[in-house]
Amino acid sequence: MGLGIATKSFQCTIEDELAHIVLDQSTRGNPIDGDFCREFALGIAELSERADVRAVLLSARGRLFSVGGDLMSLVKQSDALPGTIKAWTADIHVAIARMVRMRAPVVAAVHGNVAGGSVSLMAAADLIVMAESAKISAAFSRIGFSPDSGSTTTVTRRIGVARARRFFLLGETLDAATALSLGLVDFVVPDGAVRAEAARIATELAAGPTEAFGAIKRLFSQTNDRSFESQLEEEAQTLAAISRTADAQEGVRAFVEKRKPMFSGK
Repeated sequence: MGLGIATKSFQCTIEDELAHIVLDQSTRGNPIDGDFCREFALGIAELSERADVRAVLLSARGRLFSVGGDLMSLVKQSDALPGTIKAWTADIHVAIARMVRMRAPVVAAVHGNVAGGSVSLMAAADLIVMAESAKISAAFSRIGFSPDSGSTTTVTRRIGVARARRFFLLGETLDAATALSLGLVDFVVPDGAVRAEAARIATELAAGPTEAFGAIKRLFSQTNDRSFESQLEEEAQTLAAISRTADAQEGVRAFVEKRKPMFSGK
């Protein structure tokens, strides 16, 4: 089963309540271009509303995850460049916002190079599995651009303001060990195991308490916007609401009965 829309920049299938999104323009380095931004916005909008999607696995075909923005296309734009950028970001920013807000956890499997705009895409995932030979490049300032797609928020949430600012100002390239030590990624595995490990984690999440996962995502996304007291109240209200779900009740019963819970995502 797949999406209700046709896409040419990525493939999407849904199996056992896990959505597999695979960037699929490998001959061009899986660029973030107009087609991708538009299709990804539509795809994420659909996935975020589907009851049969309880986790998402994001990966890419080819020798690298993504080169980032499609510079070959942008270089031809000249005076039209600002308008093109606004059109592309209008789509991809909606997609990133929905990806961050959707209840289903998103796991990214990254390999090869992750550059420019694709760093933003990667950082919007909830968990990131990185191949040990991969590199993450903040290429924006190297070409005279500033970051987009929420990366000044999502990267900052992972590694802090000062380190994120340095990363983008200097246009740094980070190896896997450095990215892991900073907290920019969550796991580093051998190159040949990156997709399998990410799939294992995503499969585990797809069988979990989806409503609780959505609540956890939302609570962490707003920690910087609320006072401590406001966050405490939000946690209390959220926990009370989640306690009414079928999965919460199943979890308590399973604990008392000393068995593994069978979550339904409800």
